Amino acid sequence: MTDAAGGNRLNPALIESLHKALAAFSEDDGVRFILLRSNGAAFCLGMDLEAYTAGGTGEDFHRVVKAYSELLERIHGCSKTVVGLIEGPVKAGGVGVAAACDVVIASNGASFELSELYLGLIPANVMPYILAMRMPVKRAAYLVQSAACVDALTALHWGLVDEVHAPGDMEKALKKLGRRLMRISPMATARYKAFMEDLRASPVGGQQKDRAVKALIDIASGEDVKTAVKGFSDGETPLWFRNFRPEGRLSIVVQ
Repeated sequence: MTDAAGGNRLNPALIESLHKALAAFSEDDGVRFILLRSNGAAFCLGMDLEAYTAGGTGEDFHRVVKAYSELLERIHGCSKTVVGLIEGPVKAGGVGVAAACDVVIASNGASFELSELYLGLIPANVMPYILAMRMPVKRAAYLVQSAACVDALTALHWGLVDEVHAPGDMEKALKKLGRRLMRISPMATARYKAFMEDLRASPVGGQQKDRAVKALIDIASGEDVKTAVKGFSDGETPLWFRNFRPEGRLSIVVQ
């Protein structure tokens, strides 16, 4: 996200660009993981409300809200691992973007704030991803109802982020993660994410256990897994292993 001057606020153009980029990367077999980061001091300061109130109609606002909701679902439902790299403040709808990512790495200078109640709004699109993926209900309720701005270490403790590093160590941490992701089977990643989505939709109990058993048997019977397991036993590496030694700053820029 490159609108540093505007705080990378989620306006219709940015939402559409992110949709297009995620769709393209999701279909590209050469892409092993997707990195979502920003240029500038802020990761994302939420929805661009001025863009929606400056001469827009109610239908315009409805379209934007729907597009934002679909963006979160696209991030969450992507068959690739989506990594959010958070540097600087994240507010309102930006918290939803972070929460929808599979892995969130934050600088210790990052902060998180759900400020919708200040404007009489509620984070309706954000909460499903926070509650399903990130935080217990009580913590999330405090974050919303107090409009508290929490630092990265608090967010780590509460489950909103997965790793926290000093600003100077962010690229090192990202590349370390990237090396692991480049060795993971892309088919297994897609299968795991689909399985977990199915699992979350199922009631806890016997049916869930049956689905888990069936899923593992089905996956283990695949030729790619059989070949990988046999090769590992023979001291070989799976076909999907890739070396990952990038030079300089990692960036995937949506313009």
